[in-house]
Amino acid sequence: MSGTFESDLENDIIFGVYAPGTRITEDSVMEHYGVKRHAARSAFAHLESIGLLVHRPHRGVEVVDFTPDEVDALYDVRIVLETAAAARTRLPVDPEIIGRLEDIADRHADAVTRGDFRAVFWLNQEFHELQFSCCDNPRLAALIGMHARMAQPIRVVKYDDNAHMANVIAQHNAIIDAMGGKSQDAYIAATREHLPASAEAYRLLYSRRFGPKRAAR
Repeated sequence: MSGTFESDLENDIIFGVYAPGTRITEDSVMEHYGVKRHAARSAFAHLESIGLLVHRPHRGVEVVDFTPDEVDALYDVRIVLETAAAARTRLPVDPEIIGRLEDIADRHADAVTRGDFRAVFWLNQEFHELQFSCCDNPRLAALIGMHARMAQPIRVVKYDDNAHMANVIAQHNAIIDAMGGKSQDAYIAATREHLPASAEAYRLLYSRRFGPKRAAR
């Protein structure tokens, strides 16, 4: 996303400065970020288009608040799309791309060590955008990007879980290894393995907020 204000607002939504379900107005954003109305309106339109904000009739604009069932549905779609892209990626991938993925993964792991969660998030985004750019179907890659953006607030819920983040780092390395090899099945499996944990963590947090009945499947 271009522009410091829009990036800051997106980051603040993703990282819970504006909690899920919070009503957010152009006036409050203009005051907080010191921007003009046209900039606030443009940012709202963009964030609605990628699923971080939602317009509720008679209530205004709110930060998206997924139910666990909605999260499961979103991750089901992501699994279908991302494993389909893995199946449509010619292996082994160009060594230059493998080198770039390794560099991003190293910087991501370093950001995890430093506890720089915003860097962790954006480096993870960069890693997967490059990963799926190798798919031979650009429309499929674009759909993956759209659904990944919708899942942004869900993915960050486990960033302070050291065991989870160590597993994410290992999964990134497994994806790179598979992309450098010749087994399509291994690459599809590595891609599939990388998805479910954040959705499961979101269900647990939702249960803590609203009780087990509302979080039940």
